[in-house]
Amino acid sequence: MQSSNPFPTSSTASTGAMGSTGTSSDFASSNASTDGIKSGVGTAGSALHSTVDKARSTVDSLTGAAHDSIDRLTSTATQTADRFADQTRRLTEAPAKAMDYSKSWVQDKPLEAVGVALAFGFILGRLTAR
Repeated sequence: MQSSNPFPTSSTASTGAMGSTGTSSDFASSNASTDGIKSGVGTAGSALHSTVDKARSTVDSLTGAAHDSIDRLTSTATQTADRFADQTRRLTEAPAKAMDYSKSWVQDKPLEAVGVALAFGFILGRLTAR
């Protein structure tokens, strides 16, 4: 236990209010250092927040661009598939339409149809006879 000495000696003068050894200038220096560290941490935190915000906006813009590209690709693929389906439908219907047209032409103009058939047969016979 320490004795209460109203006149501090060198050993009691070096003991501060919290029982550590050092002078009041050391304590002020320590507070200034702590304030500097806090300020640095705050600045670093702000910089990190700014970097994260910039990264987020970059990712958002890239995501938007990717979605736009996918939408354009999907639209183009859909249009191509629709055109392909339309062409396929036309090709599968073409023989039936030709047959229907031929039947109606023969019914409307039977003499011309017989003449065309005779001419076609004669030409085909001459080509295969050689």
